[in-house]
Amino acid sequence: MAADRQDLEKWRTLAGAGGFLGRVALRTAIDSYLAAPPPKGDPGELRAMAGTYQAIAKDADGLRVDVDTLATSRLPAVWVGQAQQQASEVVGAVADELGHSVTVVDRARLELDVLADGIEQAQSAHTTGQQALHQARNEVDGDFERARSIALAGMDQVLAGDDLARECQECAARQFTDLASQARASQLDSEHLDAADRLVLGQSAVPGGPHDVNVIMSANDAERAATRLDELSADDRARFDALLDAAKSPQEQAYLMRALAAGHSIEDIEEFGEQIHPYGDDPEWLRDHLQPIYNRTDETTGDTVPVTYGETEWEQTGGTCVAASSVTARAMVDPLYAFELTTGGNPGDPESTSQEAFAARFLDETERVYGGPATEGNGMTKDEGVTAANDEIGPATGAEYEFRDLNTPEDREAIFNDVAESVDEGRPVPIQVEGFDDQGNRSGHQMMIIGHENGMLQIYNPWGHTVWVSEDDFVNGNMAGASDERLPTVDGVHLPA
Repeated sequence: MAADRQDLEKWRTLAGAGGFLGRVALRTAIDSYLAAPPPKGDPGELRAMAGTYQAIAKDADGLRVDVDTLATSRLPAVWVGQAQQQASEVVGAVADELGHSVTVVDRARLELDVLADGIEQAQSAHTTGQQALHQARNEVDGDFERARSIALAGMDQVLAGDDLARECQECAARQFTDLASQARASQLDSEHLDAADRLVLGQSAVPGGPHDVNVIMSANDAERAATRLDELSADDRARFDALLDAAKSPQEQAYLMRALAAGHSIEDIEEFGEQIHPYGDDPEWLRDHLQPIYNRTDETTGDTVPVTYGETEWEQTGGTCVAASSVTARAMVDPLYAFELTTGGNPGDPESTSQEAFAARFLDETERVYGGPATEGNGMTKDEGVTAANDEIGPATGAEYEFRDLNTPEDREAIFNDVAESVDEGRPVPIQVEGFDDQGNRSGHQMMIIGHENGMLQIYNPWGHTVWVSEDDFVNGNMAGASDERLPTVDGVHLPA
């Protein structure tokens, strides 16, 4: 109906305008609505697919339990040494992948059921509307006002059915895009990695929270790493393979792959690998020094969560929100950069790895991007923000950012899916919010969108914390929970092209 929707709305307006065009116009309007096709979709087929997904999830969950038992109890008793370690990693990754698959398939099943219900309701509204329109068509030569009243109600039902179907389909498309982006192992499509390597690397996660929301490599990381791996010369690939083979844990391997994805040379990655290798079997050390933000729970609440190195927050000084959020975002996508910020390149030196030393380096980097002392100036312009995103985040993600002005709720609603897809794939999105005081003076602030889950966006605020906001908050000017009451409205985003 989408192509004819505008015409139908026009006829609804004409038919409802006091009947000034008379019976002929009303008949034409009714006939136009009677010719409109019902919303597409087969609820029965969708529910059958949902049932199939449910059966798959049940079987996969049973298999996951068996595989997990194998990994934790049987293998250690059968194999020893390096063979045991490698086998346990692979089988453990299989168990994690199966667990993740159960979650994804079960969510897909739920979405299919929701879509089936929505399409069924939309088609029912269309049918009810059509029945009213047939009645009105039969009565149009008699009591004109009664026929017009019945016809208008029927037209509203047909339009409501179309609206509901479109809303359900758009929601399902968003959810399935989100689920598809979670197929991490498939993105590691390199001829130089076997299936076991892809599985272990794709499932490597940081400790301290739920596995699924703390996987180290994003889809974008995996795709870029696979591409770079295949482009390496034979000598460079042998050097990189040696680093992977020597790694003490899947987490160490995953950070090496992320370094490759970020575009670093083999020489720089070798140096980085040598520096982190003594801590390669300490996933918490790797997390704390190579990854500024991780999720302690999988709850998308409105609570703020501090972002810290030790007890020192990744926090702006003065009006450096653009610079500070760009620095933190770069550290999120480039483990070498995070390593330099947290250790100064000297991981064994307590002074260099201290919280005070980190805070000084973070301020230095913020002022470098800001272009001067953090306590001076009035912040950065939107054009300068685009430059910062392209200079700091773009090289590690392969993205080129452009500013998108978002003046209305309709603008923000239209771009939400693009924002969600970008962060799902591992490309942070700078977001600008604004507010006005009683005298009409504007205040602005930049934060960073870093996550997306079930219609919620995870925001890093360079005041030193993260928080989740809903799509409704993003669209309708309710961003005070991510910033404060002075800055409630999204003004724009720097979106990866």
